[in-house]
Amino acid sequence: MVRISSQPQLVPLTNTSLTGFLKLSDDSEYFISVDYSCSPPNVTLDEELRSELEKYPSKLSEIVNQSETHESFVGNLVNFLEDIIVPPTDSKHLLTLIKQVANLPSESVKSIDQDFKQIVLRHTDEGNREHHLAIQLDSRTPTFLCDLPQQLVIDNEKTWSCQAVLKSFRDIISQYQTLWDVLDDIDSNCWVIEPEPFSRGAVHRRVVLKGDVSLIVTLDPSQPTSLPRCRFLGSAKSIQPFQNLLDERVDDWDPAVSVVENLGSILDLELPSKPTDGDNAISIDCGVCYCYEMMGQIPEISCNNDTCKQLFHVECLIEWFRGLPNVRQSFGTVFGECPYCSKPMHVQAVL
Repeated sequence: MVRISSQPQLVPLTNTSLTGFLKLSDDSEYFISVDYSCSPPNVTLDEELRSELEKYPSKLSEIVNQSETHESFVGNLVNFLEDIIVPPTDSKHLLTLIKQVANLPSESVKSIDQDFKQIVLRHTDEGNREHHLAIQLDSRTPTFLCDLPQQLVIDNEKTWSCQAVLKSFRDIISQYQTLWDVLDDIDSNCWVIEPEPFSRGAVHRRVVLKGDVSLIVTLDPSQPTSLPRCRFLGSAKSIQPFQNLLDERVDDWDPAVSVVENLGSILDLELPSKPTDGDNAISIDCGVCYCYEMMGQIPEISCNNDTCKQLFHVECLIEWFRGLPNVRQSFGTVFGECPYCSKPMHVQAVL
């Protein structure tokens, strides 16, 4: 088989198949193996190229139908990839971006790096909260990074403008004013230990109730003053009274009252504020792996010993138990000893 002159790293295997590396004008290379004798074509791509082509599910078949030879197929494919992958780098495009930024209100531009690879826009909302949007221009398609409860989606990443992106950014921010007001009230009046680091994109707060008991409150962004999803963390003995109160009084929740006041009334306690004397340490990491988050899971099993109350990931505790000589299992429950105080503990096995 004769190699394709424009793509010397692509090797035709038969009249209807080829394999190798496709090179674009920005010197990027992508592995591709195509057998276009079947419909749809049997295509093997590297991950980055596949993710780009998945945005255009019928395009590959369309290119095949328009091509009669290896040469025409590769040429048509390269032309299409150049349009969707290779960023415009000419001076005209750069000048357009500079003019767009210059036309923005000065208070909307936080920073521009000297290579014009990143533009950071900002917007101050009704609650005097400042939000940042980073537009990264050093990849084949622009990347838009912001800390919001929803992702900023740009309809056409090839024809975007700074003005349109800023407007979309502001529109999203305007949707979450009540949510952030409620979360700010929780932050001001409770001992909040999560999220860490602080994030405007998070719709939950983990607050300390007492000693070894904390509560994860997850708000509904569309109805932030309504009853949130509540999850108590701590030893079973410690959290059960709180769970019972919530179950009994769930109908007493008043959306016209703040979340902090509702929780205090329903749980019969004054939610503690963060200590100001420096004694603000509370153990939230797993006592086995010494990490907080592991594979998306947080420590939620606590030792029932009142002088211990150490937290553990379920899987970490099971692994620890299985290393003990006296471990036993009954149906789905594993029994062992606390790694810290050696008091009896048990945990439901992960299925």
